[in-house]
Amino acid sequence: MIDYDAEIERILGGPPSRLAFRALCAALVRAGNPAGLVSRCHERLASWPDRMREAPWSWLAALEAGHTKPTWEFVRSLQLQSARSGVLDAALPDPRSRSEVRGVTHLDLGWYASDGLAALVETMEYWEDLRSIQVGGLTDMDGALLTRLAGRAALARLESLDLVSVREDMWHFKKPPFRPPGGQAWRLRHAGLRAPDLVHLMRSGLVPDLRSADVLVCDLGEARDLAGCAELARLERLSIGFRCGKNGRQPLWKPYFGNVIDQDDEACEAFFACADLASLRSLTVRGTAMGLGREGLGARGIDAVIGSGVLRQLTELTLELLPVGDAAISGVLESLDRGRIERLKLADLVATDVTAAAFAAAGAFPRLRHLDVSRNHLGAKGAEQLAADVRMPVLEHLDLSGRESGSPYYGRPEVQPIGDAGAAAWASSPSAGTLTHLNMAATGLTVNGLTALMTSERLHRLDGLDLACNPVGSWPAHLRDAPVWRTLRTVDAADCGLGDDDIEALTTTVSAPCLHRVSLAYNTVGPPGARALAAWAALPQLWELNLHDNVLGDDGLTALASSGAAQRLLELDLEQDCWNAHARGNATQSPALLLDRAAFPSLDAIFLGIVDEYHDARYSSGFPSPSRQELASAPTTRPEVAAFLTHLDVEQLDDDGDDADTEGSDDERAEYDFRTERAVRHAEFIAVAQDFAHRMIEDDIGWPPPLTSDTS
Repeated sequence: MIDYDAEIERILGGPPSRLAFRALCAALVRAGNPAGLVSRCHERLASWPDRMREAPWSWLAALEAGHTKPTWEFVRSLQLQSARSGVLDAALPDPRSRSEVRGVTHLDLGWYASDGLAALVETMEYWEDLRSIQVGGLTDMDGALLTRLAGRAALARLESLDLVSVREDMWHFKKPPFRPPGGQAWRLRHAGLRAPDLVHLMRSGLVPDLRSADVLVCDLGEARDLAGCAELARLERLSIGFRCGKNGRQPLWKPYFGNVIDQDDEACEAFFACADLASLRSLTVRGTAMGLGREGLGARGIDAVIGSGVLRQLTELTLELLPVGDAAISGVLESLDRGRIERLKLADLVATDVTAAAFAAAGAFPRLRHLDVSRNHLGAKGAEQLAADVRMPVLEHLDLSGRESGSPYYGRPEVQPIGDAGAAAWASSPSAGTLTHLNMAATGLTVNGLTALMTSERLHRLDGLDLACNPVGSWPAHLRDAPVWRTLRTVDAADCGLGDDDIEALTTTVSAPCLHRVSLAYNTVGPPGARALAAWAALPQLWELNLHDNVLGDDGLTALASSGAAQRLLELDLEQDCWNAHARGNATQSPALLLDRAAFPSLDAIFLGIVDEYHDARYSSGFPSPSRQELASAPTTRPEVAAFLTHLDVEQLDDDGDDADTEGSDDERAEYDFRTERAVRHAEFIAVAQDFAHRMIEDDIGWPPPLTSDTS
């Protein structure tokens, strides 16, 4: 029997997160929504960031399907995009008819969300508490829509408006102008815009309180015009992307240094030579991905940033997806005020162990809480230097991961070859004692690296551990009492080569008192592993369980559902890829027990069926067509199941046939299934990564090649 009063108190006393908010709401509903608890939640949630109080896609989809819940009154943020293959985004609710959303302050409409933005423009005046709008991927076809948005008086109430993200590459679409007329000053403190629009906004006098900006600069003239804005001196945070030229050359499926864009360097030089950034404390400069490389400004641009002197005043710096290399990064480290910097992200910059040596030469970063050197080319030596020779006494977040591949059927990770030696170095590092999050995904770890991390006595505060995309290969039973279990909240062991025996060993862990989130996606968990999970002592406390693309079968699914142990589970992923050699048939009926409320009484999101992750499509829903249609419309269907079934792209579905294989024979699927040669593939990825890192250290960049080379 769950003590919901104590449960809610534990959640409110823990770290705010979107998943914790959902858990709180589920506990409140199951407690009967008593007035005293509701009042306490209102009072305590007032201190949570509004973006953590988010209604996820599944809540909005259920609302569209006719299912509401009393905890909507606590919601302050909406996420409309499903981010699922063959699953439609939720529509934006109309606050005139949906009282549930009238307290919302933040709207994340997602990417290419013209329909959602159009609905918002029509109803802006009725979102009385709205303070933040975020939308990405707008194109020149949205010009009329942005003109209408610019004329809305309700914009004056906003504190944050993102119409552009520095993650956008500007390769395929132009951006329509956003030019609000002058008038009463707005409350806006943050804007994400193209440079000409930001210049217009600042010079119009509309945004006297603007302190943060994301901006894309697309030519030298825009850079100079933006730099000439005196209003830049008030900014405390600036995120900038230079998109002044294009190259696009890349070797197929090979790592390479990247493409330095001279026009971006020139624009960067012009901007940082003239811009008054006297108040700036946080700076981001971001390029774009290009295959297994990156494209954007190079060492000249970085020298311009250094030469401006702005680095010494920063508490936060992000450089990402830039073809710059070790020498430029070393110059950045020398120019920072190491006693001031608190957050440092140097990701996807072609850094090697030479950069780690530059960190070691710097010696100490006494206030650094967040360090991200992911998607680079550090090896074991570099990881060891960071762990042993750099003093970081308050470090909480460390990301050493490589570039993950997404679906292992269709992508390949770019490993940062830190390996077991690097993991062991961090397991015993003097800086490990304050770590709460450690990302070691795609770093070449085997079971030895896993063991070193799990048995570390120094990692006594760790609550998040990411091990995904590593050739771990087994989970030793002796880790059942590993010290790290005392504090872990989340474990990601996706694509780690784990089978039923490993899951049985993992689930011998009796005490993991903080654990709430586990991902075992892309492993080989079958019925025995599912039965072990069903009996796991930690299952009753989990909020999320990701079993995406495993091989559970009916027996395994039934074991999980019939145990009744997953009392707090909010989200369950049971999808399979169409190339899984043991994928269920497209027209196969999922076990009825999955739909039983008693199986997962707190569930608010479930994902079933067969997907094609290459084409971002869906072949089945987990139910034959007649059953799917009946369930989708039945008033007794669970809200989360109705949400899923009513938001499928039905034009893609093939769940009414005779289970004919749409992707080839069983032999072809077995050959294509990445599990067939998983160990060989991982060894190849690690060898390629080590060779590339060695060549970069030797200054054997080998790029750009002659124009006659095999590039695309």
